[in-house]
This record gives sequence, C-alpha cells and structure tokens, in this order.
Amino acid sequence: MEISREQFLQKLPEVEKAIKECDFMAIDTELSGLHRPPTSVRLYNMVDRYQEYKEATERFLIIQFGLCTFTWDEPSGRYTAKPFNFYIFPTSTTGQIQANRVFMTQAQAFDFLTKQGFDFNKWVYQGIPYLTIEEENEFVAAASKKMNDDMPDIPIDDKEVQFVNNARQKITDWINAEKTDEVDGVNITAKNAYQRRLIYQETRKFDGLTAIGMKGFIRVVKLSEKQALDRATEKKKRFEKDRDAAIGFRKVIDLISQSGKTIVGHNMLLDMCHLIGQFIQPLPETLAEFKALAHRLFPKMADTKYMCTAEPELSTFFGADTALESLAFETRKEQFKNPQIDMHSGFSRYLTEMAHEAGYDAYMTGFVYLKLVSYLYKTRSPDKYAAIEAQILAEQEVREREKEKQRQPKVDADGWEISDSEDDQAANESNWDLDEEEVYNYGSIRVDLENRHGSMDNIFSSIINKTALVRTAFDCFDFAGPEVISNQSNTILVKYSDGTAFDKATAEFLFSKHGKFIIEPNDTSSSFVVFENLRDNPLDIILDNKEFTVVPIAHYLEKFNKSLL
Repeated sequence: MEISREQFLQKLPEVEKAIKECDFMAIDTELSGLHRPPTSVRLYNMVDRYQEYKEATERFLIIQFGLCTFTWDEPSGRYTAKPFNFYIFPTSTTGQIQANRVFMTQAQAFDFLTKQGFDFNKWVYQGIPYLTIEEENEFVAAASKKMNDDMPDIPIDDKEVQFVNNARQKITDWINAEKTDEVDGVNITAKNAYQRRLIYQETRKFDGLTAIGMKGFIRVVKLSEKQALDRATEKKKRFEKDRDAAIGFRKVIDLISQSGKTIVGHNMLLDMCHLIGQFIQPLPETLAEFKALAHRLFPKMADTKYMCTAEPELSTFFGADTALESLAFETRKEQFKNPQIDMHSGFSRYLTEMAHEAGYDAYMTGFVYLKLVSYLYKTRSPDKYAAIEAQILAEQEVREREKEKQRQPKVDADGWEISDSEDDQAANESNWDLDEEEVYNYGSIRVDLENRHGSMDNIFSSIINKTALVRTAFDCFDFAGPEVISNQSNTILVKYSDGTAFDKATAEFLFSKHGKFIIEPNDTSSSFVVFENLRDNPLDIILDNKEFTVVPIAHYLEKFNKSLL
C-alpha cells in the first residue's frame, strides 16, 4: 500500500492497527546518498565508522521508507504481510512552519533509483513531511504564543508609519462612534503579511479588541465572552490539526518505537542511523551515546545479513552472497518451505515483484527473516519440529475427513438417499463454499519469535541487536553490548598503565614496520591493534619498550568469553 501526503492522516489509523496487531515488522529505506566517496582505507575503527555514518545522516535524507508488518493467522496457519510504502519529502503542509532543510544528493544513488523506476515527481509533490521532536517543541511554543496573543512586537518600518497611524485612527474612530447593530467592527485592508502583522500588533494595544484575519483584510471586533471562548476552541482545533500535519511521518516512527516489537532490517546499521537522525533527533557525538539511544528507542532489532554470516548453518548454505535479492530467491526453495507467508488481500501492490521500492524490500526482508529463523529452528530442534509438524498433519487429516463426511449423501434406515429441498441444498452448497475458503489451513509452523518458552534461546541470543559490519575488526555492531574481535589472525592487544598515552603517533612508532593498522580502544589500560595484513605471526611481535606489552588475542578472548558465562 502506497500512502501519499494527502492520504497520510486518513491512513495513519490503518498503519497503527497493523503495528499493534503484528508479531514483528521489517523496514527498508531508499536514500538521497550513502556516504562519503570511497577511499583506499581497508579497515575502519568503530569510532571512525560511526562518525562517517553520523556525517551521512547530516548530509543525506531518507526519501522513501518501507514498513511491512507480519502477523500470524492461526485459522489459516500462515503469516500475513501488510507492506506500506511512503515517499518522504521535507516540505511544509500548513504554511505555519518551514523547516527549510538543506540536504545533499549523490549522483550515483539517483542514477540507481532512476534505473529502478523511482518516481521523483511523486517524491516532491506527494512526499510526506516530518518534524523531529525538537522541531515539534519549537512549533508548539511558537503556536502557543500566537494563540495567546503573546507575540513580541516587531519594529515599524518608516514606510509603514503612516499606514499604522491610519489604522490606529480608524480603530479609535470606530470605538468612539455611536454603535449600532450594523456596525460591529471595522475592516482594515492590508497589502502583505508584514502589514497584517502590524495590524494584529496595534489591535493588542486596545483593551478587549480582537483582530480576525479575513481574505484581503483584517476585521477588528469586540467579542462577547461566548464568542471569545468559541474562537479560542476553534484556534486550538486548528492548531492540533496543523501540528499533526507538521509532525507527519514521525508519527509512524513513534508508533514503531512505542510498540517495543522486533524490527528486522537487512544490513540495517545505516538505516537506523538515518531513521534516528532524520525523524527523532540529531545523532549524539559519541558512539556509546548512540548505542544507548538506539537501544532505548528500538530495544529489539534483527539483521538478516548478519544472521547469514554469523550462523554456521546459514553461512554454509548461502556462502558470501548475502544480498537481499539472493536471499529472497534462495529462501523460496524446498528447504525453507515453512512458514507460509501471504500478502493480505487489501495489499495487492506487491503481488508482483518491485525490487528496490522500499515497501517491497521491507516485505522481502521480513519474508527472509521468517524463513531463516524457521530453518534454524528446524535444524537445531529437529525432534521438536517433527513432532509439531506431525501434529499439524494429523489435524489436517481430521479436518479433511470431516469435510469428506459432510460431502457424503444422507441415507435413511433402509439405505435410501435422502434428498434435500432445492433451497436447503443451495444453502448447504453456499455454506460449503464459504467454509472451504475460510477453514483452509496451510499447515505452517508458527515461528516462536518472542522467545516466550525458551525454545529459541539458541537462535536469538546470538543475533538480537546485532547488525552486519564490513571492513572492521569486529564480528558485528552490537547495540546492546560490547563488540567481539573477529580478526584474530591480524590483531594484537596492547596493554599499558592507566594514564599512559597510546595514540596514533605512538602506535606508528611501535608497529609501522608490521603494516597498516587501526586502533580500537578496549579499556583505560589496553587497546587492540588490528592490521590490514599482518606480515608476522602476532605471537612474534615483541616490544623493546617497558611501557607497552603485547598480549596474544587468543588469551584475551578466552578470558572475555568466560566473563560472559
């Protein structure tokens, strides 16, 4: 389902319902650009990587966002998918707030999107606006002042002094004139927004008067108590409507966050950086602050790309090809037949493939996730899986026997067939057709996504809140804990006393002869040194320097793993 700017507030309850009832949801984004131009650097430390992604969120925008919810349907034994596609554009819908964002585009990214059929006209004309939390607060503060007539005075330009004097005199003359039923106010013509602001400003100086904006002029009146109350109520309603329209797409992000449900992505670290930086708040300065913020907003995340590299059964099956399209193709094979996943009948847009549209890619991501988790479940708990499968098959056989029994003709005590009336027969046939459509069960096994009974501990404990990383010393990016060094053959641990300086210059002096490297701080008294291509055995690196000691990485990891037990 594609939701445009005009439809957004009308369709938002449908999005909210899908999020509230789903088991989990998958996301995907299309961006105006990815990151800084490629460099010759083959390894990044985590701090530099985060700064690169932070910089990307300040330069580029999410221009299309895909959300797909997945809900288990017990009667049919299947998961039902509801994919939503949103174009996102930083415009103003009310005229009351102008965020006026400046952003960059990357030619390569736009060229790719053009080849995929991305509709740039729809993006600009129908893209949904948004406000961050800070921008919303600023909007509320400014609107509240306006509603309460608490606006600061603006200076009067010399060219407008006569206009203001004339308006003031016109108001004074009306006040002093004998009032009649026909004369309950005075109209003042204003040629532009500046003159209108000046009229509102002058009217506030007269006790009990109110300026009401009309088309082409401003009417100054004295309202009764009831009229003033009605006007305040109307202004508040208009403010709430403008506020909802201005907040725009962030309402969807708020719903996702408030649900606390699992969010699935594919290679999703950059997606999460953009999602937070664009719709919630600017990314924090430090990596640790970002981790804490992201984990608080989205406490359960899963990355299908990371799953395929981290889980032995999956990495053996898929190898190095972990692109989303490849995973979607492979998981349609017999080994991944469970569970059955169908598109909801009200979401027909993606009955045909539309790769690289965010809504469809979100659907593919959730599809792959269910297939991967089910495959791991079956591989690691074959006996339990087989028992559940046998139970489902037995239940299907019972249903089939019941249906067959209903199809058999009725007979009396002598064995003669009993014929129903045409009306009864028609009714029975109608009910039979309806039952056949509603009761049909695919026989899928539900995936225990929420880990409620402990049966999936061996899967989720190793993938939850971890996302894929490349060109790094670590297995993954971990939102909820410390990362684990994976590049053991090219890594050493350097230990030193607290307060000892171990910077890039010191490391260059000590290790430059062994090749290019990066530094990953570990704690206050040690750091990892990770080489791009270590020319020597790590155990052979001995320093002629009493301030620094090289510790084999295997010894460190052994202690680290024991501390986790």
